[in-house]
Amino acid sequence: MLFFIGLLACDSTVERTYIPLVDPDVVEETVTEQSAETVRVAFASVVSPEETRYKYDFLIKYLEYRLERPITIIQKQTYDEVNQLLKEGNVDLAFICSLSYVIGTNEGYMEDIATTKIDGKDLYRSYVIVHQNSGFYTLDDLKGKRFAFVDPYSYTGKLALLDMLDQRGYTADVFFEDTFFTYSHDYSVSAVAKGIVDAATVDGITFDMLLEIENEDALQIKIIEKGPWAGAPPIVVSHKTDPKLKEDIKGVILSLNEVPTGQQILKELMIEEYVPINRENYQPIRDVLHLMGD
Repeated sequence: MLFFIGLLACDSTVERTYIPLVDPDVVEETVTEQSAETVRVAFASVVSPEETRYKYDFLIKYLEYRLERPITIIQKQTYDEVNQLLKEGNVDLAFICSLSYVIGTNEGYMEDIATTKIDGKDLYRSYVIVHQNSGFYTLDDLKGKRFAFVDPYSYTGKLALLDMLDQRGYTADVFFEDTFFTYSHDYSVSAVAKGIVDAATVDGITFDMLLEIENEDALQIKIIEKGPWAGAPPIVVSHKTDPKLKEDIKGVILSLNEVPTGQQILKELMIEEYVPINRENYQPIRDVLHLMGD
């Protein structure tokens, strides 16, 4: 896998370093000619684009079968790009992160479908990770080091870490020597394992799954701090999605655990079931939204 470093502006005034660990030309898969019956499904690359396609292929095929409608997959590199698709009604359904969900529901352009339940919880948290052979044992040890974020719109991959720093009286620009974006949680794990950065903040669910499958990079990592619990990454629809389609999708997703095929899909995804979204679980994210400008 080829690693290289470039610069990407995250806002109008601050430049952040960007580590793309995948060819951006292969991130998006679309179909230019679509029938009116086509259901458009978007994924942000919570994990690498290749892994996302492999992981969710079974679920998408099952949705096609149950809905009796073709599905087009649209894969984007950043969470904000997927939010824009939802806002404009250019996708019907999306698998997004929790911070993107809070932003989208605050602005009223996305609606709930479901979220995951894993180990009895519909919650997740961030892990601050370093190489197991490093001399770092706490977040405080990372002052002046190279650090990888996942995405500007990621809770576990950025905002939760900004909150930890804020509680210590720091911003990321002051605390770290350099910061980078990888745009995928598994790429952040790889960046730490390969010594490209000293540390990173990642989604605890994704990291635990990488350990479960004995991912080579994850096995070289140790966790030095965990963030607060918040609502797990949800499935949503655009506010412009047909109401009947929305209810049909919700019915299929929430009943996966009731049928053998659905149970096999859940097993492949390494989750117990999809459950209705409890919006109160996302309050910890709303409480720190003001830190996004850091």
